[in-house]
Amino acid sequence: MTWNRCCFLILVGFGSHAMAQESSWYARSVVAYSNVGAGIYGDPTATLGPPTRWVRDTQNGGPNQMVAPSIGYATWNVSPTGQPLLCTIRPGGFITLRFHPPIQDSEANLFGQDFIVFGNSVLMCTESLTWNTNLNLANVLAGPDWVEPMTVSVSPDGLQWYSYPTTSTSAADGLWPTQAFTWDGNTESWGERSDFTRPVPPSLTRSQLTGQTVASAIQLFQGSGGGTAFDLRPSGFRSIRFIRIDGNGGELDAIARVSRAIEMVPSTSPN
Repeated sequence: MTWNRCCFLILVGFGSHAMAQESSWYARSVVAYSNVGAGIYGDPTATLGPPTRWVRDTQNGGPNQMVAPSIGYATWNVSPTGQPLLCTIRPGGFITLRFHPPIQDSEANLFGQDFIVFGNSVLMCTESLTWNTNLNLANVLAGPDWVEPMTVSVSPDGLQWYSYPTTSTSAADGLWPTQAFTWDGNTESWGERSDFTRPVPPSLTRSQLTGQTVASAIQLFQGSGGGTAFDLRPSGFRSIRFIRIDGNGGELDAIARVSRAIEMVPSTSPN
């Protein structure tokens, strides 16, 4: 048993999201992992804290060498300050994250969902997005999409587990892509930060985005920061502390709990 093959320590205090780990909205610690990636994609603590807002891109990032993740631009590489953003979970590998306080099964949460898993999926568009692409002009194609669905399991105690069916809309690193910001069609630039604790509307389907401009597709997210949302009800657990992702070569960026509807105001909503 070696450090990079299997670790059962609680890991906290560093990684791409270290400054945000104190927030209870996101996973607080890595409990266990096995067979993860290497290099910038091999740091399990990159999955702690909020999802990615900016990616360092020296080719497509313009004068600041930065691009924001969106429907047509996947999270990858490192942050603008050089920190890892993602952890690859190889086939046969896994990573288990812990939340404190526990995530509750609550119908008061937005859309009745309880947590959101963020990977680095991306939808095919009519052009490769860069720092200054006018999203009013780029369109979403029917595919192929870049998704690597991985199984998501939950547990209240680390002993009893429930695994969700693995589909593109019920998996880690599936639909939906991370959307870091809203889009201002008038100024043709990024608007306010999207909310990483707000699920994509459950009624939204992939086919509804086909043929839309990227700007219009972002509007259909209704302010959500993307990711795949899950309801605890099918698990039978009233609350859970642990979420495990079983790998197939996909990536994990972050996991967030869902806000309650009454919390969705600027003064209290996390971003």
